[in-house]
Amino acid sequence: MRMTRTVHKRRHRKTISLNDSELAALERYCTKYGIKNQTAMMRETIFKEVFDKFQTDYPTLWSARELAALEQF
Repeated sequence: MRMTRTVHKRRHRKTISLNDSELAALERYCTKYGIKNQTAMMRETIFKEVFDKFQTDYPTLWSARELAALEQF
């Protein structure tokens, strides 16, 4: 039986600009760690941060002040 994988086509483009030292650091990093696909590496790095932030920044029923008061008990 053949398994299929859902592939989401990337249709939206975002562009970033780097200064000389940022570009040099990125190229040095990719060379050192053997990264051939810089686009994939940057996408994975960005979304790891985004998803980690979502995990810690979830909505709560109480404000930060109310949560702090509850932790005292």
